[in-house]
Amino acid sequence: MISRNLLLELKQILEEDFNLKLSLEQVMEIGTILLAYVETLLKIESASKGGVEHA
Repeated sequence: MISRNLLLELKQILEEDFNLKLSLEQVMEIGTILLAYVETLLKIESASKGGVEHA
């Protein structure tokens, strides 16, 4: 779960940098997807450092 403060920060970034006016629900969906993406990248990095390959 992403904290409300982080969601509000992401909402502000999306508004200021990308001129996107989104609801908090939409921002939560984007934040959740970004979090899952970063978690996947960290798993890949961890596996590559350990010499374990995943298909």
